[in-house]
Formats: sequence, structure tokens, C-alpha cells
Amino acid sequence: MPKRAPRAGVRRALNQKQLVVFYQPIHELASRRVVAAEALLRAERQTGEIRNGAPIAAGAEEGSELFLLDSWMMKQVRSDTAGWDGVRINVNLSPREFEEGSIVQRLKKLGDVSRINLEITETSYIRKPIHMRRILDQIRALGIQLWLDDFGTGHSSLSHLLYFEVDGVKIPEIFIKERSRRSEAITRAIVNVAHDLRLPVIVEGVENEEQLGFVRDLGCEFIQGFLFSRPMSPERFESVLSSTQ
Repeated sequence: MPKRAPRAGVRRALNQKQLVVFYQPIHELASRRVVAAEALLRAERQTGEIRNGAPIAAGAEEGSELFLLDSWMMKQVRSDTAGWDGVRINVNLSPREFEEGSIVQRLKKLGDVSRINLEITETSYIRKPIHMRRILDQIRALGIQLWLDDFGTGHSSLSHLLYFEVDGVKIPEIFIKERSRRSEAITRAIVNVAHDLRLPVIVEGVENEEQLGFVRDLGCEFIQGFLFSRPMSPERFESVLSSTQ
């Protein structure tokens, strides 16, 4: 679990413009082209040092700061990526957004959001499934794609795929980090379920050629990980995108 920044620290980071967004490329496995990126929160210190934004996000979860932070994040992503034609941007949302927030109305205020993929965790569905389904339908009507994040690690994973419409699944690095007969069997089963439902798969945490070969043999469509790309500033990402198109 990441350390939590105090709630006052979250507001201070927002007010003093100490937050930035980095982007980790998502590659199409067959061509290795950059086709998407995951937006990741970072904190920038006065020295220019960039730090992981997880403590800020964790601190925001405790109160209304969450909705301020998520709104800032989505606006920043829209600003950063305005000229990135043909690239979809994956943005993580807290489960609280679907239970307590006004996520649909805030998304509508952003304008064109048709290149955004919202990554939602399985825990988002558990408490209010009927309410959740209505919200997800409204979000998809805006042209946004919904990707089930950390698939296989939450509660009742398969039942979620039965009742809710999603556009793809992300397999977390835990399933490929330490290879074993058991982990390979589970990963293969997850990929087969997704493909039987005609859902594309992103595999996270691909860091070496052995892992790459394994996910290629499984027929996964997309990969994300240090083997190809680390998270980078929007300026750096735009340069990489220009050089690969």
C-alpha cells in the first residue's frame, strides 16, 4: 500500500501546481507501434525532482479531494494530448467516482472524450451493481471505452464480465512477474476467457524477452512495460510518437 499524503497536502499540491501527468506507452504487440498510453499521476518537487503520485492519490481517497484530483487529471490529460492523433489515453478512476461522484456530468463538460479509455477496477461494481451499470452505459454513450483493470485479482471477476459491458481487460504484472506452471495456467485461462468474449487484452509489467514471448504465444494484443517504454513526460511522449509514425 502506498503512503498517504494528508488531505491538506492534496489540496496544496493542486493549488500550488505541483502535479504533472506522465504517460506510459501501450504498444500493439504485432507491430510494436504505440497505440495508447496510460496517464499516471506524478508530483514535481521545487527541485524539479519527479516523484510517484500514489501518496497524493491515496490521500485524496479519504475525502472530497478525490473528485477535485480526478477532475484535474482528466482536464490535464485533455490538454496534454490534444495533438496526439490516433492514440487513446487510459485514465484510472477510483471506485468512489461511481458511488458518490458526478462523473458523467464532469466528463460531458470536457468536450470530446472519445479517445479516452477509463480503467475501472472490479471493486467498482460490487456495492451497487444496478446503479453502476446505468452509469457505465451513460459513459460508453459518450464514446469512451471501458477497460477492466487488474483483471483476475478482484472479487467475482467472471460475473462482472457476464453482467457489464467492457471494451477490454488489463492483466496485472503479478501473473507474469514470477513465472510458474500455476501462474501460466491462470494467465492462459484469463486470456482465453477475454478472447472468447471478443475482448482485447493489455498485459502490464512486461520487462524482459521471456515475458514478451509468453504473452505473444498467448495471442495478447497489447503490452505495457519497461521492456519497451517507461513512463515519460508529455513532451517526451510526443517526441516518441512522432518518431514512430
